Amino acid sequence: MPPVVDKNKCEGIGACAEACPTDVIDIEEDANGDLRSVIARPDDCVECGNCVDACPQEAITID
Repeated sequence: MPPVVDKNKCEGIGACAEACPTDVIDIEEDANGDLRSVIARPDDCVECGNCVDACPQEAITID
């Protein structure tokens, strides 16, 4: 399964997107104007866990 982002923890700093070897994560602005990580291309995810390891807020999980 592709990663899941906890929107309550994510601060949108982009470390996960930078760590992703298949470029599946985008940083987008939510309705409140806050930046958040979004799994934009889940079918391309190779479930490597780089995004999980890179996130300082521990906002990403892979089940």
